[in-house]
Amino acid sequence: MPGIIFAKTKDKLDNSVKPAVMNFLEKLQNDDSSPGLHIEPLKNVTDTRVRTGRVNEMWRAVLFRLETGKTPTYVYYGTWPHDKAIEVASRSTLQMNPVFGIPEIIEQTMPDPQAPAFVHSITAPATVPPTPPTTWKNGLVERGYNLLFLIDTAGLDAQIANKALNAKTAPEFHKVTDKAPDWQGLLILDLASGVSLEDSKRDLGLVDQRDHPEEATDGQTDDEKLIAGFDKEAAKLQFAFIGDAPDALREVIEGGNADAWRTFLHPEQRRYADGSWNGPFRLTGGAGTGKTVVILHRAKALAQRNPESRIILTTFTRTLASSLSSSLLKLDSDLKLAKNLGDAGIYTSGIDALALQVFNAASASERKDALRAVLGEGHSTADLRPGNGVSNPWKEAIQNTDHGLDLELANQTFLEQEYTSVVLANFVATRDGYVKVPRVGRGTALTRPKRLGVWKIIEAYRQNQRISENISFPELAAASAYLLKQRTAAGKPAFADHVLIDEAQDLHAAHWLFLRELAGEGKDDLFIAEDSHQRIYGQKVPLSRYGIAIVGRSRRLSLNYRTTAQNLEYAVSMLKGANIEDLEGENQDSKGYHSARSGPNPEEAGAKSLADELDVVAKHIRQWKAQEVPGNMIGIIARTKHQLQKLQTGLAERKLEVRDVDYPGDGTAPLYMTMHRAKGMEFFKVILFGINESNVPLALATTGLAEAERNDGLLRERSLLYVAATRARDELVVSWSGTPSELLPAANSKVS
Repeated sequence: MPGIIFAKTKDKLDNSVKPAVMNFLEKLQNDDSSPGLHIEPLKNVTDTRVRTGRVNEMWRAVLFRLETGKTPTYVYYGTWPHDKAIEVASRSTLQMNPVFGIPEIIEQTMPDPQAPAFVHSITAPATVPPTPPTTWKNGLVERGYNLLFLIDTAGLDAQIANKALNAKTAPEFHKVTDKAPDWQGLLILDLASGVSLEDSKRDLGLVDQRDHPEEATDGQTDDEKLIAGFDKEAAKLQFAFIGDAPDALREVIEGGNADAWRTFLHPEQRRYADGSWNGPFRLTGGAGTGKTVVILHRAKALAQRNPESRIILTTFTRTLASSLSSSLLKLDSDLKLAKNLGDAGIYTSGIDALALQVFNAASASERKDALRAVLGEGHSTADLRPGNGVSNPWKEAIQNTDHGLDLELANQTFLEQEYTSVVLANFVATRDGYVKVPRVGRGTALTRPKRLGVWKIIEAYRQNQRISENISFPELAAASAYLLKQRTAAGKPAFADHVLIDEAQDLHAAHWLFLRELAGEGKDDLFIAEDSHQRIYGQKVPLSRYGIAIVGRSRRLSLNYRTTAQNLEYAVSMLKGANIEDLEGENQDSKGYHSARSGPNPEEAGAKSLADELDVVAKHIRQWKAQEVPGNMIGIIARTKHQLQKLQTGLAERKLEVRDVDYPGDGTAPLYMTMHRAKGMEFFKVILFGINESNVPLALATTGLAEAERNDGLLRERSLLYVAATRARDELVVSWSGTPSELLPAANSKVS
């Protein structure tokens, strides 16, 4: 039975052809001599291994046949219309890279008489004068790389390196990297963005064969060398061995490029998914860099390493948790999923739901003890409902208390943050305890009289909660953390062996208290994925204060797989000048983030009136639908629900149906959502709607606050806009009526 190695397709395969391709490859797996397959060599080809096969009357597959003993192995390169397939096959070569010993498929265009021979003496980039300033600068040229270095030392194909160096525009440059073998395209992007060759080689798993003569493959045939090369890290970026498993074959065909994460991992991602550490590990990275992909593959790796291990996968919102659960089943439908907290397998849940389960699992006396420790001796009942009993308990407490505080302190935003980050984080249950507790990291200083005033409001708030028999979710997390701590002290096992946390930047102090106790301290206990640029809920929380030490166990991803280079630059510019800190209080700039994809420039579409803006939105939706973009791959994102109501009504008047993302229907209509709801989603086309001075930043997020809280509120608004803009895979349109938001990039700094 022939083996099949599947190459990640570069050209999109039409959905109507996928079943025929699947049928063809299944037949090939069973018997490659079947007459109906028409596996045929071609004349006038650059590689005698190349073959074509008949998928149907219109389409042909391009393959390479490797002789590997009794049965051959076929490398499936792709499927094209008949004439195009013949053309691709005739100019494609499956070869071993001479520097790194990695199989690669190179499509030749025309012979380049100027292509230099390999020169082994070059060890550093030559000095090349920078090109005159243009709207786009070729990063390879700017950093002094020349052709000989790129070929001999960096291992690039001569044709590809030459085209990359001579690219004059971003789309031209990305066209080269898109068509290149994956590791070559990624290495070029790294070098152009300032990553050193050594760092890029390390991340891609590239090892110069000339430095390792012990790995010589003397005695092997060329085909045997190629087969061995497919096992190397960098080769797995583009090639996957399918073997005789039809389910694996179906996954890579039906998944397509959008689901390539299920099969093809960047070697750096694979190391973090499969790695092991003596304690908590943190992975950072901008939007679209694959943090969630690593989390999912890590859950699978841990489950396969020990099927009896208890793995918890959690995040801030129920929606994201549900998405993680669905993605796990996409990754591997045979994964063992736990039904209950504490069972063997992978258990996925939002973090507040986890805290509630821990709380409810305790006895009545245990719950009473936890509530007294967190909320004070006044709590005598163990049965509290999570949520707010009155419409706004903080507002009621402020209004009914003689606190003597200025409005900058006597406001809900400041008080909620103070309560969670200082009071609950330190299990403060009394006035004296609050007066003495350190307030490290809080931006607004409080004198003793001000602390007393704040405590009066907190007491009134707690009294309101007691009367209505309610508990807030931060209080619930703190109480559950206490319960877990007592459970450990009593010698009982923790609920989990491993806890994987996605979107960690949105968690608050009480969450971290809870998470630290959820898994016993030890090897691979906590794996934390965060992007401080996307912090739209949580507060800046240094993990070390909660017993989570990550010194020396923190890494950063910088390559964006989702967003085009143009959209990424536009989104990052919204954060310009903002002081963004990670979970350890370290500054996190966006330097070094770069994209693997290119596309059109973002479009800014200002209008005089709301009616004109709705006309602009309707025009783009009609254009995209005419291009056969699926409706559920068009996202319309606004700051508030009120704006979305106007959008839905306005587009209905223009005979266009759009649907709430939570009720997508049959998937034919574009989907609308708030910026908060857009977190964790992606679309081919995105419209940011109503991005004017009245809505972004939202006045409620910054008005009436002390300077530190006001600055933090403004940063959240910037992060929301950044999150919304990075939902777009291909095309981004930003619309407004009236005066545009101050947070949008200046007109003179548009992306070129």
